[in-house]
Amino acid sequence: MAFTACKHEGGGVSDGGAAFQPSPRPKTQSSAININNLDSDIADAERRAKKGETFFAQRLPDLLIDRAGYLGTSDDFDTADETSAKNATTDPNDGGVRLTRAHVLSALHRFDEALRELDVAAAHGAPGEDVARVRGSIFLATGRCAEAAPIWPQRAYPTDLAARGALEQRLGHPELAESLFERSRLSFKDVSSFHFGWIDFERARAFEREGDTRRARAYLEDALAAFPEYAHVAVHLAVLEGGDSALAHLAPVEKRATDPDVLAAHADALRRLKRDVEANAMTDRARARFEEVLAKHPEAYADHAARFFLGAGNDVQRALTLAKGAATNAPSEETLELWLLAAGVAGAADQACAAIAAADKTSCPLRGSRARFDAARKSCK
Repeated sequence: MAFTACKHEGGGVSDGGAAFQPSPRPKTQSSAININNLDSDIADAERRAKKGETFFAQRLPDLLIDRAGYLGTSDDFDTADETSAKNATTDPNDGGVRLTRAHVLSALHRFDEALRELDVAAAHGAPGEDVARVRGSIFLATGRCAEAAPIWPQRAYPTDLAARGALEQRLGHPELAESLFERSRLSFKDVSSFHFGWIDFERARAFEREGDTRRARAYLEDALAAFPEYAHVAVHLAVLEGGDSALAHLAPVEKRATDPDVLAAHADALRRLKRDVEANAMTDRARARFEEVLAKHPEAYADHAARFFLGAGNDVQRALTLAKGAATNAPSEETLELWLLAAGVAGAADQACAAIAAADKTSCPLRGSRARFDAARKSCK
């Protein structure tokens, strides 16, 4: 999926308690080996696709989405978009091609288009469980939790257990979610640091939504120990660490990442270290990169850019416009609360009330932020 920015800015958040120790982490392969293998697979697919080998042309977009999601190589989204669109034009009746196109559109947060593409994929024989998985993830992202639950595939692979755990947490069942995450961890027999890092990251995000920073930090640390180049994790953990530690977490990521959230996290760490000249320069780089990605993929980056402009980017009205757009396109707990926050900072009472009304329409419980919506509701007529 498109890169997920941190919910809070400022870093060094206190966890309010002693460190939490997860159960033992399974042994995984070196992330450097996994990355080299993925790079090789992409290079091979690109080379053979240019020769007209259909299988590799069809495989390429999913590989690119994986690399962009893990390593923050946001330019890979551009190529995945172009390639999957071309494949769908070339082979319009291939269910697998149309499913891949839907996956790419979903990763770019073009959810209405993705849902239409899923219907076409299903009509042309795409596997039902795969279609349901993408459709369910879109329902989750767009505040339709009640619709996601009954169609979510019931599979016992570790990554599927973790995905189900993320779903259950969003449905308001944190204890069930945690049991699924732990089953996923204990049954993990894969050697992929990518897959293990993803499982721990999803678990950390679930705890973040529950407001449990202590446990979220533990799983972010564990994920980064297995996969130091994981851009999502480094950015989330940087928010919780002091400036020097944040920069250390970001260093392996910055060798490859082009995602603006990484630049913004670096700028924030520098600012907390009182290295203001460097922080300002890095903020300018982040701002320029946000403008580039917003021009190409506005839906995918609206919420990330809103957080940036609400903070270091110092443009509250731009932040409010972007936050409203993000919440309208994908009314998840995170985007709805971001819209409410931006409206509050901007003093836009009408927008705050609109955000509350949108939150009332979602079928997701919004456990982490419901109290804030209810408190803000008192100002609405």
